[in-house]
Amino acid sequence: MHYHNNMTQTTAIAELIPIIGLMSGTSADGIDGCVMLTDGQSVTRTGINLCQPYRPEVARAVLAARDDPAGYLSDPQRRQALTTAVTDDHIQIVHQLVHTAAAADLPPVQLIGFHGQTVYHNPSAGRTIQLGDGQQMARETGLPVIYDFRHADMEAGGQGAPLAPVYHQILLRQARLAEPAGFLNLGGVANLTVCSGNDLLGFDTGPANGLMDAVCQQQLGLAFDKDGALAAAGTPCPPFIQAVLADPWFRLSGPRSLDWAQFRSYLHNPDFIALPVEDKLASLAAVTAQSLADALARLPFSVNTLIIAGGGVHNKTLMTLIETHLPADTFIKTAEQINASSDMIEAELIALLAARHNAGLVSTWPQTTNTSAPQIAGVRAEPL
Repeated sequence: MHYHNNMTQTTAIAELIPIIGLMSGTSADGIDGCVMLTDGQSVTRTGINLCQPYRPEVARAVLAARDDPAGYLSDPQRRQALTTAVTDDHIQIVHQLVHTAAAADLPPVQLIGFHGQTVYHNPSAGRTIQLGDGQQMARETGLPVIYDFRHADMEAGGQGAPLAPVYHQILLRQARLAEPAGFLNLGGVANLTVCSGNDLLGFDTGPANGLMDAVCQQQLGLAFDKDGALAAAGTPCPPFIQAVLADPWFRLSGPRSLDWAQFRSYLHNPDFIALPVEDKLASLAAVTAQSLADALARLPFSVNTLIIAGGGVHNKTLMTLIETHLPADTFIKTAEQINASSDMIEAELIALLAARHNAGLVSTWPQTTNTSAPQIAGVRAEPL
């Protein structure tokens, strides 16, 4: 099935056009897709969103690759098969989004942003792996695809993450919030963007949903702790929390990024293993809240307003802990309160990054990823 367009790579976009954004987090619980109107500098959400799980066998393979990337991906045929399967599942969402957009009388979708499935991210080793074949997607949809958003940044000495600050800044400015203002995304890790005048800072603050979800999956067979109900019944373990926060990663200065799997070894900490599962989840939520508070305290200014998005906003225990740990004069809002989407924020980001690539606009800077120079994110695949 093909959807044709006449856009070129270098022509600046003069109007907001419909672009599909596709994102799947490291938990591999599903694929988020959206259609957003954007020129790469301003955005209008259409409300056309879709969240769909991977096929069960694909999800199992993704988790196996994530948990042992060196072993699982060492077989070229197995890696290619998984890359194709991941791409196939994303393509199914593209078809649905294209038809939904057409039914809503939007102009035809003209571009796809395809992040791919992260199974490994290690900036210190200069390596990141996102499974997904942009050329296959372009060929099978007839639309140009922007993908592989992290490699150019890493090749220029950057962390390859976070990618979100450019979108967070746009949302904060469109909401006309008093600055300094912050935007926190609670995904597998917590990443923070702070805008203050001409300054744009971005960095990961610590693990977030990734470790909590791993405990739920491994011990309870649950995808996640719904509403944070289990954590609410638990008691945080201070020795464990202090052990995690003593990790050298938290002492890194400047822009920093994290793969929550780097912290997976703490799930085998003797103090942690002995805890009831409720206490484990309460302790991990406390790590997220305390590491955020520590990061904000190190800024050279106080953040007036903090917008919070991502799956973690549904964890009421985590949100309460964040409020408890932050200064009383920091005003906290959810993304919905500024007409953004907590659940689709990352898919929308990928649509924006695709638009910025298409318009020749940079998306990462030294102060957000530690790259040596500003970078245009992504690689373009044209339909053949």
